[in-house]
Amino acid sequence: MSQKLNILLVDDDEDDFFIAKTLFSEFSFFTYSLDWAKSFQEAEKIIKEKHHDVYLFDYRLGKDTGLDLLRILRKKGQDLPAIMLTGKSDQVADSQAVQLGAYDYLEKSSLTSDTLERSIRYALKHSETLAALRQSEIKYRTVVEHSKEIIFIANEDFNIVHASRSAEGYLGYTREEIYAMQSQLLFDDPLEMVKLQEVMEDKMSISDYALTLKTKDGEKKEGLLSCIVEMDENERFFIHGIFSDQTQRIKAEKAMLHSQKLQSTARLMQVLAHEVRNPLMNIQLSLGSLKDNVSKDDEAILDIIKRNAGRIDELISEVLNAASEKEVIMKPTSLSLVVENALSQVRDRAVMQKVEILTELNKTPKISINAEQVSTAIVNILVNAIEAMEEVATPVIQIKSILKEDKIILTIQDNGVGMDKELLSKLFEPFYTAKTNGVGLGLATTLGIIKAHNARIDVSSEPGKGSTFLIEFIV
Repeated sequence: MSQKLNILLVDDDEDDFFIAKTLFSEFSFFTYSLDWAKSFQEAEKIIKEKHHDVYLFDYRLGKDTGLDLLRILRKKGQDLPAIMLTGKSDQVADSQAVQLGAYDYLEKSSLTSDTLERSIRYALKHSETLAALRQSEIKYRTVVEHSKEIIFIANEDFNIVHASRSAEGYLGYTREEIYAMQSQLLFDDPLEMVKLQEVMEDKMSISDYALTLKTKDGEKKEGLLSCIVEMDENERFFIHGIFSDQTQRIKAEKAMLHSQKLQSTARLMQVLAHEVRNPLMNIQLSLGSLKDNVSKDDEAILDIIKRNAGRIDELISEVLNAASEKEVIMKPTSLSLVVENALSQVRDRAVMQKVEILTELNKTPKISINAEQVSTAIVNILVNAIEAMEEVATPVIQIKSILKEDKIILTIQDNGVGMDKELLSKLFEPFYTAKTNGVGLGLATTLGIIKAHNARIDVSSEPGKGSTFLIEFIV
């Protein structure tokens, strides 16, 4: 069954119209209905008001040309088949017609029904293919624009030239700002750019590369980068990539690890309390019995034994408190007031060690916390920060609080000696300490307090670059 086509012929020469009509009548593949526009103005009106399957434009239309009609047709936003007819060959006009979307450029003098029918058939096929590509492109753009992952294209210098809409919400920059900046400014460690470029030059692709980005407001986001190098038609290299956010997963894993540490510590301490406290109690009872039956010279030895036995008992109690996640009594409290209370407890120590403490405590809503316990947690962090800056020329601690969505974020940052990855991994473990005179319970206690408040604590640090403690409280 032949295809029925609606055709518009635009030609100001009536003889040419009759010749074309004769050629149409000889078509074997198509049946058709033919509309004829005798002038540019008439054609312009028909194009705007009516839809046709195929358009044939004469190149010369008085003071206007068929190229102008092509421009009008393209404004309709459709990939409609248009064929240009001309009285003589003109390579410049041919090139212009193709650039404006014409599917063919035919000379009237050599036109036959076969060549015209074949040209229309190819034009229709090309139009269908282009329409399918346009639809595919729309679907692709929709997927990219609504993707939660950051999908991007970067040049050979790794500077981003196109990114999905998710980049704005994730990084805090507008896409225009991202396109205008050097990509290394988005990296938490700018030297990562050099590593990435070396890997890309060597392998031409990267899969699940762990990377930490830095948002506009300084927040660190962790994720996995995968990308591949491709070459465009001008033999320029471009990088197509996707960055998958893993921040929440990594936070959850850290929180689970912290919880596991507390649970294992609690189990250890339960055994310790039973296995150590029973014989310790016998020692203390025996000391009481011996007190009246020893010489004055031996009393001093008994006092040493009694004092150290008491210290062992206190140490067990401290560890049990650090490991426990018991329910605490909470009241709506201003976090700023809690921080000020913690600062009052360490201020003398800071003055003695010439540590400057800077605060930027923004107004935030009250949160349900146990003020005394949270103050203790903050004091433990501050004491560690002060002690980490004993050899720093100008020691500074910065304390900031901000409200972000439904969370209050408290950061405590120092410029001390910092920590390596091994120390960071063991930071909250009871009894683990890098100090010569510590027992390693301060931060273990802090972790227990933070967990009991359903809050989250995270630490970032590098040797020689100080440490940053971040605590998130849910409002």
